[in-house]
Amino acid sequence: MPLIDYAVLRDLVARIDALSWGRADGPELRRRLEDAQYTVCVYTGLQVPEEAVAQARLLLQQAERQQAGPTSR
Repeated sequence: MPLIDYAVLRDLVARIDALSWGRADGPELRRRLEDAQYTVCVYTGLQVPEEAVAQARLLLQQAERQQAGPTSR
């Protein structure tokens, strides 16, 4: 199982979100978006950026649940 730095993954997803909301105008910002998408693809082992980001979000949710521990009722 690959080791994942969740802080880095969280930062990458946030960067992709920021750049995807119409702020990636121009070649420099477009390149930053593509670089972040590529890195998320490497992290998740998926080749399609949209699928990789979805998987990254799932991994982050799972990590947050694990850190929170079991809920007491």
